[in-house]
Amino acid sequence: MNIEEKIVFAVAPEGQGDGVPVIMMGIPAGAWNYMQDGKTHTFDLTKAGVRAKLVLFGAQNHADARAALEAAAFASGADALDDQTRTDFSIQPKG
Repeated sequence: MNIEEKIVFAVAPEGQGDGVPVIMMGIPAGAWNYMQDGKTHTFDLTKAGVRAKLVLFGAQNHADARAALEAAAFASGADALDDQTRTDFSIQPKG
């Protein structure tokens, strides 16, 4: 993978001062294009001291992305997914 196909990321271990790590990711056009046909970018953030592993992948639309998640979950033995499509998971400003 060439450098333009790689995602740039940074970890702020203390986050907003609350001890919850914040992970920032920059996705260059080349990395975005790399993922368009379902290829993945994976991150084992335990190597950076954060207890999380991320898998990013591309899809043509929301329905295709959800179908891929469902297929992976069910293949690994999940009975159902908790649909939180309408939940706001954005990081809120401190204070």
